[in-house]
Amino acid sequence: MANISQKYAQALYDVAEAQDLTDSVLDELTQVAESVKEQISDLKAIDNNPKLAKNDRQQFVDNVFKGASKPLLNTLYLLANNSKLSLIPEIHKDFSKIYNQVHSQDLMKVESVYPLSNEELDEIGKAFIKRTGLKKLILENQVNDSLIGGIRVSIGTKVYDGSIQNDLNQLAKSFQQMK
Repeated sequence: MANISQKYAQALYDVAEAQDLTDSVLDELTQVAESVKEQISDLKAIDNNPKLAKNDRQQFVDNVFKGASKPLLNTLYLLANNSKLSLIPEIHKDFSKIYNQVHSQDLMKVESVYPLSNEELDEIGKAFIKRTGLKKLILENQVNDSLIGGIRVSIGTKVYDGSIQNDLNQLAKSFQQMK
C-alpha cells in the first residue's frame, strides 16, 4: 500500500509544483487528512462497495471536499474512481515527506517531562539544525512523564535519547552483561 500512496503523493506534488501550489496543497491535504482520520472505516466501505458507480463516487468527492484546489480535487477524483479514498492519510504523510525533502526540513518531536518554553525549543532546534544539516525543523513538544528527566528527540526515523530513563536502561544492560 505504501508504494501506491507514494505514487499518488508524488503525482500530486509534481502537479502542485508545476502550478506553484505546493504550500497551499500541503495545507489543504493536511486539513483533509485530519478531517477523514476518524472516518477511515467509512472510506474503506465506500472503496469496497462495488455497487457505487463512478458518477456516485465523484459526486461524493464533490460533496465532501467542495472548495479544494484543482490539483487536490483531481487527485481525490482519481482516488474515488480507483477505490483508494482510504489512502488519504498515507498520501498526506508521503506528500509531507516529499515536501520536507525538497525544502530541506523535517518534523522534530521533542519529548520532555514538562512542557518546554519556546526559547528552550528554539535552542534545541538550533542545535539539531547544526547536527542534521537541515535548513528548518518544525518543532513539536510532547510531555512524557516516563522519561524521568532529560529529553528524547525524533527527527524522521532517527531518535536521539538523552533521557534519564534511557541512561537507567543502559546502566541496567551493563549490569546484566557483567553477570
